[in-house]
Amino acid sequence: MPVHVRNPTHLGAEQRIPLDDVFRGFAADLGLDLAAYDAAYNDPGTAARVRADFDDGLALGVDGTPTFFVNDLRIAVNSYEDLTAALDDALE
Repeated sequence: MPVHVRNPTHLGAEQRIPLDDVFRGFAADLGLDLAAYDAAYNDPGTAARVRADFDDGLALGVDGTPTFFVNDLRIAVNSYEDLTAALDDALE
């Protein structure tokens, strides 16, 4: 399940840059069992779960991260205060 970042080029096209080693480095830095990490990372089921989450996000109108929902409603968050206000309102 290769992970890529889109990198705009000077010609207006996009180049996909693999980040597999970056994420494996994060796993190593966190002290994770790298054999287990590699097995999960390369398991086709992992890619299927990520794709399902991605598709769910598209269906909900998610177009970037972070995206917040409170009580099934998408909220606009431009600051920490926006988020806490939405949560406080939901709790009332």
